[in-house]
Amino acid sequence: MDHGGGTAGGRRLLRAMNGAEAGRGCPIAPGDFRLVGVGPFPSGLERYDVLQDQHRVWRVEEPGGEYFMVLDRRLTVQGLQDPATFSSKAIVVLDPDPMVCMKPIQLDPPEHSKWRKMLASYFSPKRMPQLEGRISARFVELLDDIAPKGTGDFVAEVAVRFPSVIFLEIVGLPTEELETFLEWEAAMLHPDPSLPPDRERQFNVMVQVMERFQQAISESRADPDPDATDIISHAVDWEIDGEPVKDADILECLLLLFMAGLDTVTNELTMAIHHLATHSEDRQALVDDPNIIAAAVEELLRVYSIPQLARKVTRDVSFGGVDFKSGDMVLFSLCAANRDPEAIDRAREVDFDRQPLPHYAFGAGPHRCLGSHLARQELTIALREWHRRIPHYELATDEPVLEHRGPVHGISHLPLRWRPA
Repeated sequence: MDHGGGTAGGRRLLRAMNGAEAGRGCPIAPGDFRLVGVGPFPSGLERYDVLQDQHRVWRVEEPGGEYFMVLDRRLTVQGLQDPATFSSKAIVVLDPDPMVCMKPIQLDPPEHSKWRKMLASYFSPKRMPQLEGRISARFVELLDDIAPKGTGDFVAEVAVRFPSVIFLEIVGLPTEELETFLEWEAAMLHPDPSLPPDRERQFNVMVQVMERFQQAISESRADPDPDATDIISHAVDWEIDGEPVKDADILECLLLLFMAGLDTVTNELTMAIHHLATHSEDRQALVDDPNIIAAAVEELLRVYSIPQLARKVTRDVSFGGVDFKSGDMVLFSLCAANRDPEAIDRAREVDFDRQPLPHYAFGAGPHRCLGSHLARQELTIALREWHRRIPHYELATDEPVLEHRGPVHGISHLPLRWRPA
């Protein structure tokens, strides 16, 4: 019998038996762990729970590359607040040298700070009351279509469409192009999991999106509207350090807004509705007292935090007892940080009566999500209007719903049924 590691199987066995040395101070994650994939919900969150209970930092070896994974709340916040060590120039663990630099998320201070300051006014708390009526109207329009049916796929008919329409209006693109943008979003962010990853195709779709943005920028320059409030109309006059912002940089910024603004709200809203559809006491609490919805949004964001943030190490450093080297990729799991039982009592339970506590569903440090105020408002309005119109609903399947896993977790389809309204 070969015990010596002369084969690939033997080497894996030795790594499993001696994970600390093999992982530069931390164990190797189980061989079946994959960041990207499909499986029954909520096992994607629970697998972080299981690993977190065993160890706080892991080394992950996947066919697409190797990286470290931090599952500790304190270390996650510490790392995200240190962009000098953990750079945002690469934000996908399996893509350490990205072809596109989306601004400002892939910029580090001080360049990042200049962009963030320029964009802040579009997503500030002061602007949210101006958007509330528009956001409510768009969600009610979706309810008008789906409520009379008594059944439907919440993802396809509501959660995907709602933030997408808002995005098009805020950015300054015709809502009539919604279906095209939904196709692009699916191709970029949710390719067929049964097929091998095709990054070239995803990149080509990104190019198509940016070409559409370029067309809108050219049209805005040719026919400016001095009263326009959308981002594209303003972007043509953006300046940083007294110099006009180049179109290429504007396009990369708009690409970020497109990808972040659509996918995260879609998935967080779907997670929330799935929880409420399967926990009747929590659903009834929102129906009985809509005033608790804002607090419920915070608790649901905490328990079902979907982004897993990647950073690239800039220097050799010991962090959390682990030796990182320059160029290593590190995954900071917001899911694990917000479900950390060493930091939060009953951390993995939803409790709408819980005293307010800080959570990191929107990240931490200088790259904390710029659109957090908009996301909160969209989620609050959606839960308020949904339960006003459809107070009683349940899953329309006995089978576990499937989730897609990756840099952003989400539920692929959510069939519901209710009494037609």
